[in-house]
Amino acid sequence: MQLISREPWWRNPPKPGQREQDLEWGYLEIYKDGHAVFVEQRPTDHELAERKSCRNFPEAEE
Repeated sequence: MQLISREPWWRNPPKPGQREQDLEWGYLEIYKDGHAVFVEQRPTDHELAERKSCRNFPEAEE
């Protein structure tokens, strides 16, 4: 198995008004054969700040 991508990723998308720091974070690993694995290991704060994906947070409903 050849790993082709490993990115900080949330386990579940945020709910409206939920803060980034309240989410369960890990890594999404994608392998050459196409399968993906969620790794339960919290990324560093730097990795979370520099991530390219998982940036859409819904606005809180009023």
